[in-house]
Amino acid sequence: MSTRRKQPSGNPARRVASLGQRIEVAHKYHADFREPRPGEHLWIVTGAWRVTDPTAAQLILDHENLLSVEGPGCFVCEQPWSRERAGQPCPGDPS
Repeated sequence: MSTRRKQPSGNPARRVASLGQRIEVAHKYHADFREPRPGEHLWIVTGAWRVTDPTAAQLILDHENLLSVEGPGCFVCEQPWSRERAGQPCPGDPS
């Protein structure tokens, strides 16, 4: 029997582009992402952190720098979550 710990699935490091700025990000866990199908909501929650030095080798995204958490809302149709909306097809175009 192996004593090795199972590694989390997903990519441990990714490049993210936001407003034209490319940022290296690393996180222990990543959800498996697939593009939403037409009519399918993509529910997300977003967070905003204060960043004092965007050129730093490592960005500090901790609770002291957290400005806001918004959501859940649909990334595709840009509408807030509700029980009624969750039961209806997404009117947005996922492409």
